[in-house]
Amino acid sequence: MKAIIYFSLSKNKNSKKIASTYEGDIFEIVNKNKVYKTSFANMFFYGYKTMKNKDVPFEAPVIDFSKYDEVVLVSPVWAGRINLFMKKYLEKVPFENKKVIVVGSSDGGYKNYFASFKEVLAASNEIIEEVMYSKGEKV
Repeated sequence: MKAIIYFSLSKNKNSKKIASTYEGDIFEIVNKNKVYKTSFANMFFYGYKTMKNKDVPFEAPVIDFSKYDEVVLVSPVWAGRINLFMKKYLEKVPFENKKVIVVGSSDGGYKNYFASFKEVLAASNEIIEEVMYSKGEKV
């Protein structure tokens, strides 16, 4: 069984749409910080926080990982890497010995996205698939 964990800040909720294509239990990381009216302002503000590894307030879903053998992580790409909400979630709520599918959503570059997950996932986890959606299309 899969636990699908996603974070989405955009009005279009692309990560939520992608997460819903997987079968399993879906969980959302909820932003508790300000959301700006324009996408550019959100990208600028949160891109900066991502680059500087600043803290962000969020509500973490409560998940009993013992129920799941696979975890699907779906989030937007920020500053070419894992977005700060997903990173802080994985640091706060680590899990081990799972098969992991990493899925990104990007309108631009994503060069360091998959590698940046390896920095925060426990070594006992196995990344079995890396999937990227660019401008809504699977690449």
